[in-house]
Amino acid sequence: MKKNKLDYNQYVAFINRETELKELRNFVNKEPCEILFIHGPKSSGKTTLLYKFFEQIEKEQKLDVKFLNLREKLIGNYKDFIRIFFGIDYSRSKEDVKEKRQYNLFNFFKLSVEVLKGMESGELDPFEIMKREFIKLTGKGIKPVIIIDELQAIDHIYISNGNERQVIIELFNFFVAMTKESHLAHIIVASSDGYFLNTVYTDSRLKQTSEFYKVDFLPKEDVMEWLMNLGKYSKIKDYTLTREDAEKIWDTVGGSMWEIQNILGHLFNKSIDDVLTLHKKKIKGIIAHYIMFDKKRRDVLRVINEQEVLREEDTSLETLGIELQELKELLKDMVRNNILYFDPIEAVYYPQARSYQWGIRLYFESSVKKKKKTKKRSNS
Repeated sequence: MKKNKLDYNQYVAFINRETELKELRNFVNKEPCEILFIHGPKSSGKTTLLYKFFEQIEKEQKLDVKFLNLREKLIGNYKDFIRIFFGIDYSRSKEDVKEKRQYNLFNFFKLSVEVLKGMESGELDPFEIMKREFIKLTGKGIKPVIIIDELQAIDHIYISNGNERQVIIELFNFFVAMTKESHLAHIIVASSDGYFLNTVYTDSRLKQTSEFYKVDFLPKEDVMEWLMNLGKYSKIKDYTLTREDAEKIWDTVGGSMWEIQNILGHLFNKSIDDVLTLHKKKIKGIIAHYIMFDKKRRDVLRVINEQEVLREEDTSLETLGIELQELKELLKDMVRNNILYFDPIEAVYYPQARSYQWGIRLYFESSVKKKKKTKKRSNS
């Protein structure tokens, strides 16, 4: 073992994704002219893919790639937005900051204290400052690439300078200007929030200046390759899986990488059947907890259970007697709570993952069994 290298009995695997990496590479190889939005179900591997791309692309070209994962940041207001983007420490008072001190955006946009004060007061536009820095980089023959993961985290932030502009709208306007109009920087935005991306997709201006790319769960051939070669991909030496074991895992969670990693972690001291049964029960419990005593939630999920996929134009929900606006809010709530995934491009809803199909199915199967038992008792 190398000095200072941590040793584990299981490592996080990265499987294939050559098609997706090629798509990202092609995007940065052409002159900036659009924003790339990456979408897909939660835990489909979007962030891991972006980190791998970030790692590879820096070695290949003269690029300045900056990756910001907003899932890791707490952003409550405009001041937090400036602090995150410009790396400013607001825990210190302004009196403590020396006039010569400079600050970094993504660790490479340097601002003097005077500029910082102007931004805080709203007198200076941070987007204009970013543009200047992009121009400097391209002037040196360096391609700026900005990657932002979970951008919806700033959806509620406003610029408080008298006219209450929404930060995310201003940021999108800036991205359009930097790509389609000025061709200065490559912008990649990732999100698992289908409703957030739907607002982008249905915005005529953004739709015309954006490309949408879906990162889905792993296909079966990649999952089987991984599970039949645990030593190669996960560095697991304590056990191996049979083809039947691998098929059982695929049947339970499909190509959900995070869930597969989680299941593999439990197989060191439990049988595969016990682990998979427990996993299904856990997801069923999530569904039961979400529904509780809410009849409308139960009715909507019953339709999902019967059809698996629900399209926006589907009339099957009309028989439930739920008002259209309330139905939209119900579906939105299911997406926000990661029960369903909404694909903004195809305008369809479906269970967040294969395990959630299992959870929904088992919930209704157990409900039927309970009704039969109750009926049997009442007749005896």
